[in-house]
Amino acid sequence: SLTVNETDELFANLQRAITSLSLTQTGALITIERTDDLTALMQKNGNKVNAPVTPELLGTIFYKGTPLHDGALIIRGVTIEAASVFFIPSTKALSGNYGARHRAALGISEVCDAVTIVVSEQTGRVSIAYSGEIISVNRDNIKDVLKDYLSD
Repeated sequence: SLTVNETDELFANLQRAITSLSLTQTGALITIERTDDLTALMQKNGNKVNAPVTPELLGTIFYKGTPLHDGALIIRGVTIEAASVFFIPSTKALSGNYGARHRAALGISEVCDAVTIVVSEQTGRVSIAYSGEIISVNRDNIKDVLKDYLSD
């Protein structure tokens, strides 16, 4: 379990990264592990990263053209465990214009308790998928929204 300081720093770094990704319309899929262990999924596909969560590293990973920009990044604690992890997309009927990233985010949220943040490449819009639901969130409130989802 994370200390208050670790949690605050993680949320601040995610806030900065997501704001930047959103403003530049850089598509991103960021999954934060909770109690369900995602190790098997990371071993099946994806690339081990094992690095601290920093806005600069998140920006670099999702920069279009880098080998890791497709797929999801998985965070465990304060560490980026893996990148370019592919999830089984949801088959749920969705209203609105949702692409592959949103379907993948919804798909992982249907099978575990992780919280997944999606940044749309088309619009820069930020969404959160959790427990089989996907909601749009204001990028300026991402820290508060994450606190709600990730506090025990």
